[in-house]
This record gives sequence, structure tokens and C-alpha cells, in this order.
Amino acid sequence: MESEADIAYRLLIENSKKYKHSKFYKFISKADKISIKENKKITLPLFLVKTVISQQVSTSAAQSIWMRFQKILKDTKPKNLTKKDLHLAGISRQKSEYILKILENSVINSLSKEKLRRLSKDNLTNKLIKVKGIGPWSVGMTRMFFICDPDVWLEGDLGIKKSLKVFLPDIDRDQIKEIYSPYRTYLCLYLWKALDSI
Repeated sequence: MESEADIAYRLLIENSKKYKHSKFYKFISKADKISIKENKKITLPLFLVKTVISQQVSTSAAQSIWMRFQKILKDTKPKNLTKKDLHLAGISRQKSEYILKILENSVINSLSKEKLRRLSKDNLTNKLIKVKGIGPWSVGMTRMFFICDPDVWLEGDLGIKKSLKVFLPDIDRDQIKEIYSPYRTYLCLYLWKALDSI
């Protein structure tokens, strides 16, 4: 039985060839298959903290800050964190304010992965977007990597924009939905991977 990743990979190859997206087809036909990696141990509040840390910084910088943050959590419970703790992890003052609000938010703390999966896209977005520091990009990342929605288009991501210019330069949002749904999350994953070849 084919996995979701197998089906998505096949659809992306077939449709990029069918619609003459030659640069993307050439890349993906030689690329290793990618799966959505679900972290079953992380809670929603901590996942959102991780997305806030990742905002507007390089991947390597975000990973470094997240590792320092996790070390602090070994000695301090999330509800007891202070701005000083977050500063020691290398987190800016503004992001520290967002993170502390996320950690104390009762709605965020009440939402399990199962509850989020039962919500419509609009309801999920409305619940998360009300929290300061959580914007469309963070909502998209939550849908992609927390609840593992296979059809998320992360339009505002800078890496995706850069990759699109090279591999799918003439495509618009409606065409992306028409051609690559219901596996636009996988399209994003391959476009991110394609950045390594630019």
C-alpha cells in the first residue's frame, strides 16, 4: 500500500511534467522522497513557541536558540519561565513577550492535536491568530508540522518565494491549488529542499 508521501511524490512528478513545469520536474524527478515529520512529543504551546523563535531568523539560528530554550526547560517549567530566562536563550524582548503570552494562554493550552484536526481551516486559523505573535506563517507551520495537514500552501515564506522564482516562475496561486492540491505541503517541502541546489 502506497504511503501518503509516495502518492504526493508521484502526483508532483506527474503534474509538473504534464503542465510543463520543466525546472521543477527536473529537480523533483531526481530528488529523494520526502515525508512530513510529525513530532508526537511536543505540545501545541511549545510548538507555537518554536515557530515564534523561527520567525525572521535563519534555520541554523532558530535551531541554536531552540536548543538553548530546551535546556532551560529541563530546570524550569514553562509556566515559571521569565523574560530573563528567555533572554539567556537568545530570544529578543518582543519575542519573549509573545512566548510568555502563548504559554499562559488557556485556549492554546486546552487544544490537543486531535481537537485541532477536527476544526475547519478557518476555525483553526481564528483560534490561533488571536494570540499575539501568531500570524499566518505560524498557523501554516502548525497545520503542516503539528497536525500534519498535507495540503498547506505557505505563501508568505521567504524560502518558498525564492524557490518559486527559480523552479516555478510563471505559476500563480490559483494554478498552484489547481495543479498541486491536495499535496501542497509536499510541494513546499520539495521547494525548500530545492533551495540547496540554487
